[in-house]
Amino acid sequence: MTSSLQQGIDAAKSGMMEQALAHLKDAIVEEPENANVWVWLSAIIEDEEKQTIFLKKALEIDPANRPAQRGLAFIERKKYIPPKPGEKLSDYTKPIGVFKTPSQAAANVAASAQADRPAPQPQPAPVGAQPVAAPQPAPVARRPWLDIILYGLTLTVFIIIGILIGTTLLNVDLPFFAKTTPALSVQPPSEGVFALNGDLYAEMEIFHELPQTDDGVPQLNDRQPSIVINDLFITLDRLQLIDEKGESIPYLAAPAENNVQVVKPEQALEPGRYCLSLKFNPEQSESLFWCLKILE
Repeated sequence: MTSSLQQGIDAAKSGMMEQALAHLKDAIVEEPENANVWVWLSAIIEDEEKQTIFLKKALEIDPANRPAQRGLAFIERKKYIPPKPGEKLSDYTKPIGVFKTPSQAAANVAASAQADRPAPQPQPAPVGAQPVAAPQPAPVARRPWLDIILYGLTLTVFIIIGILIGTTLLNVDLPFFAKTTPALSVQPPSEGVFALNGDLYAEMEIFHELPQTDDGVPQLNDRQPSIVINDLFITLDRLQLIDEKGESIPYLAAPAENNVQVVKPEQALEPGRYCLSLKFNPEQSESLFWCLKILE
């Protein structure tokens, strides 16, 4: 038998939010200690106060629940940064991605009904009526210059395809076909921020203020480490790399595969603690921090 939680998920995916809410209320009774129930419930309502309560309840049950953490961070961010058009909580809790709106659901139903409607049958001509000949299109004048251009484009396409096939078979990288994104031999194990040491990922904990100790701070020997960001909540335009004195460190940032961002200092770092700082409210210096330590 399908659980109430799954029924709520199916209804939400179809854009039937009232039915989804009813099923999720039943799921609370059936599975009150399932954090996913509370995350789903927060994603289909509009009341921000209730969203906060439900997400905090999910974290009480599962303190490491990533969707609940991201959802609360998004609600907190809205106090200082206006959300983008169409941006909503479910974009960050991501229980099912973007919900269908009721209008989208209605459009899908209309399209399905149109597809099921039988095509009109041609009506027989009256007895004795003379068939009407379809008008013949006027002959199109040939343009030699157009034929030359089309021939050149076709030849160019075949040349490019041949080059791609040849470089693939010979395992040769051409500069003008090289990827502009950094290649990660190993993808991050989960969502979050990581210090990459070779092929090993060390997760960088999130702090609401600059840490005073090295507890939970990855320690590396690499003087120019790569920091891998696998979290859509973190935007590079509000991100800084700072040292222990709070001074900004120049860095390079580039997108990698699967919406991952890679941050790397422009120059080798001196031993010490360094943090990524994400500013919520620059006027009040409210930020989140992810830190690592460079060893001697």
